[in-house]
Amino acid sequence: MTQPRKILVNTEQFKNGDALFEPLIAAGYTVEVNETFRLPSEAELIEKLKDGVVATIAGGEPYTARVLETAPDLKIVARWGVGYDKVDVAAATKAGIPVAMAFGANHESVAEFAHAMALALACRIGTRDAMVKSRQWFFDGFHPGLWGRTAGIVGLGRIGGAMARRCVASAMEVLVYDPFATEEQLAALGAKRAELDEVFSKADLISIHAPSTPETRHLVNAQRLALVKKTAILVNTSRGPLIDETALVAALGEGRIGGVGLDVFEVEPLPATSRLRDFDNVLLSPHVSGMDRMAERLVTERCVANILNYLGGRAGEIKPYVVNPQVLTG
Repeated sequence: MTQPRKILVNTEQFKNGDALFEPLIAAGYTVEVNETFRLPSEAELIEKLKDGVVATIAGGEPYTARVLETAPDLKIVARWGVGYDKVDVAAATKAGIPVAMAFGANHESVAEFAHAMALALACRIGTRDAMVKSRQWFFDGFHPGLWGRTAGIVGLGRIGGAMARRCVASAMEVLVYDPFATEEQLAALGAKRAELDEVFSKADLISIHAPSTPETRHLVNAQRLALVKKTAILVNTSRGPLIDETALVAALGEGRIGGVGLDVFEVEPLPATSRLRDFDNVLLSPHVSGMDRMAERLVTERCVANILNYLGGRAGEIKPYVVNPQVLTG
């Protein structure tokens, strides 16, 4: 019987033959890349994994208990990114499958995107571009700007820290809400610890960088949106469920928030009926903040290394990247 040697690349952005996967082929694996430019459904993933697949480079497809229970040869899931809310980690652990992340590979990319969204909103770049392209030319009022103002960072992991550095470089006072942030981290950044409601009431820019968990669902809700300045800018490049979009639409409709930049949503793709599309002071993006050219290489290389190390018997090499390290042996 032939030993299973297939690796699936399920993310939407690659094609068969991409040079980034050559180390897998050189190691004797068959690489099959998803070229549909959409993520597989649960049923499609079950079908893909039913025979001979030992590893996946995963996008946001659902690794449910049902999927993992019906994948007889799967040894490792290597996530292209740093979020794992679409993976049933308990089920993966039960199946003995490590879920390996690309920690440290694209945090600068996400922070840069969040900062760019914030600057575009604070300087009204989108509306002014549209004005001039429509052959108009007039002074539309002073834009709020960001330098010298107050930034509120929710979540001081790698991405939140990278965003905080950008805000400090813009001469902003930086307030941080993160119960796990150390005094040493805050001091190194020149940031101040703050309670969540203080962040929402004082910040001119609120940037969300927390994971999606039951505890953080709708962290941005009607009560907290009622605290924000009418000129404040809210940016979310983490996970959609952190924001109650119904409450956000209400705040936008009543003119109670200055601008919003969203790369992630409660439901993805964003439903055609979403009213978030109706506002000129809202920037929308299709969950691509961590996908610049630098991240393309670094994140993929990390996924490939995690797979080769684990399947090559070097489990210890991937331990820093695995969210369920109790499954590792050797």
